[in-house]
Amino acid sequence: MTAQNTASVIHRKARAARDGSDARVMSPAKALRLSLARTADTLLDLALTVATVEQRRVSLAQVVDTVPDEGLILLLDGAGGARGALALDTQMMTALIEVQTTGTVRPGAALPRRATRTDAAMVAPLVDAVLDGVDTEMQAAVEGHVSRGFRFGDRVEDRRALGLVLEAPDFDHFRVTADLGPGVRTGRLDLLMPAHRPAPRKTGKQTGAEAPTRAAMSDVALGAPVVLDAVMARVSLPLRNACALSVGQVLPLARESLGAIEVTGAGGHLVAEARLGQLNGWRALRLVSSAAAPLPAPEGASEQRVAKAETASESSEGTALARPAKQDA
Repeated sequence: MTAQNTASVIHRKARAARDGSDARVMSPAKALRLSLARTADTLLDLALTVATVEQRRVSLAQVVDTVPDEGLILLLDGAGGARGALALDTQMMTALIEVQTTGTVRPGAALPRRATRTDAAMVAPLVDAVLDGVDTEMQAAVEGHVSRGFRFGDRVEDRRALGLVLEAPDFDHFRVTADLGPGVRTGRLDLLMPAHRPAPRKTGKQTGAEAPTRAAMSDVALGAPVVLDAVMARVSLPLRNACALSVGQVLPLARESLGAIEVTGAGGHLVAEARLGQLNGWRALRLVSSAAAPLPAPEGASEQRVAKAETASESSEGTALARPAKQDA
């Protein structure tokens, strides 16, 4: 994983969880996870467990490389003529068809095949219910949230055709990986929603048409991508062995690595120290200190610091008194 790769796994997951790391905070990624699992259970009686949800911002030119080349691609119609897209890979699409026709998901990977309009028609009720569920979750938890009203529109032949029918300059891309069955098969869902753009702020001087405004520096800084890498351990290998690494190969790590993870920036500099843990069933990092100064200690730690300070003060006073006596001797 290179530090300059803005689409890295660390970057996507950190950005997706920026507003949803607190269990009490609702975010679009969390709403999608809850809605997908609940809808699959209630509508199809399908045990679906969401493993990961990744979120990132992509441009219209990147849409072609974002959705899979195989599987089912659907066009979504929203309020005000907005257009989005939803893509299911072959494993997810086949599982949804199998559970509706045979009542269960067959073990083993599904063979690639061309999606049809029948597939789209069978998946459409689930898609509409999932999108409605996302709006419901957001409206219940986020004050002032406005439903975007996206629904199933039509099947798209391929991803190149998708790039021709979408119009927004930027999209919020959500990638969901889910276990189906459960554990029988793993599928993927990609959701593309037009990105919200803040309305330009009006200035005091307006002549005729509204004069163009520039975004504040704070808006630009807060919207800039930041790449962070979590380094669990550093392993030295001969170049010959490093070139021979393959998928599934296991590298031994010391147990102490779990409690001494370094969070580094794009330049390889240390940003913070962290410990590996879990939050709501997700892998998470707990920051324990920063490179510049220790992070605030939890409640109750202040008393321990006072006790340590008093002990250190007594020790220093004793040393100061002992030194003159030693010199006189």
